[in-house]
Amino acid sequence: SLVDLTFHCKANPIQHTSNPARLSRSPGGVMRNIAHHLALLNCSVELITVVGKDPDGEWLEQVSKQAGIQLNHIHRTDTATGTYASVVNPDGDLFVGVVASDTEDLLNIEILAKRIPVLKQARILIADCNLSAETLRWLLSFCETESIPLIIETVSVPKAIRLDKALPGKVLMMKPNKEELEVFGGESNAYYSSEERITWLHSKGVKYVWMSAFEEGSILSDGNKQVQIPASKINVRDSTGAGDAAIAGWVWAYLQQLPPLICVQYGHAAAAAILESEGAIRNDLSVLLLKKYLVP
Repeated sequence: SLVDLTFHCKANPIQHTSNPARLSRSPGGVMRNIAHHLALLNCSVELITVVGKDPDGEWLEQVSKQAGIQLNHIHRTDTATGTYASVVNPDGDLFVGVVASDTEDLLNIEILAKRIPVLKQARILIADCNLSAETLRWLLSFCETESIPLIIETVSVPKAIRLDKALPGKVLMMKPNKEELEVFGGESNAYYSSEERITWLHSKGVKYVWMSAFEEGSILSDGNKQVQIPASKINVRDSTGAGDAAIAGWVWAYLQQLPPLICVQYGHAAAAAILESEGAIRNDLSVLLLKKYLVP
């Protein structure tokens, strides 16, 4: 869980100099954002996260509870709450993002092992690659033993490497972009195509690979076929958090027992709703709003 600071540049940013911008502050963190949107979609969500015993941590707790997220099993620490800062172009596209967080290292096997009773109650577990490779490996084993579906968000290229090290293991769905996908399959397979890397992921236990291709839409692979799904035509204001919203949309649809391809369409709809708003969270998100963004 992070505090997001977004610098909206008034002109295309130039490196190595000062750029005029407008600053906005919002609640963030990949899993916290996903939990926030699922709560707005009336899902019962328990968030296991780490926050500092500081004003930022208290603020994140307050905002999360107001959204409907249950925080009965969070871990509070004397370490400062993490911050994510992004610089975005006037068209809303990310120019650069940086994160300063010492709390993510504290969400480890020991913390999760103390929360096994609540983990066992889950219909579905969602994790991201802010967890270490060792913790991801533990979670993969736990979910397989308990027969709990697991979804993993890769987060970034450096973080996706952690999942590469943690596999094999049963994963219901993962959603890398093309750059993140390229870390899978090992350095010896440097010339693998995207299709070959997706095949490799299936061989390691991943059921659905959902590769995002930004404005080109995305590709869903179930191990037998790969289907391209077009993106919605929208006016982008801010790209922050769109991938997190997509996961939430997919999970909401999955919990309604909808087919995987329809789940992707709901994921696209959730992402579109965020792209047309400012910040990583859209507090008016609802099932009705999702359906308005569905591509026929």
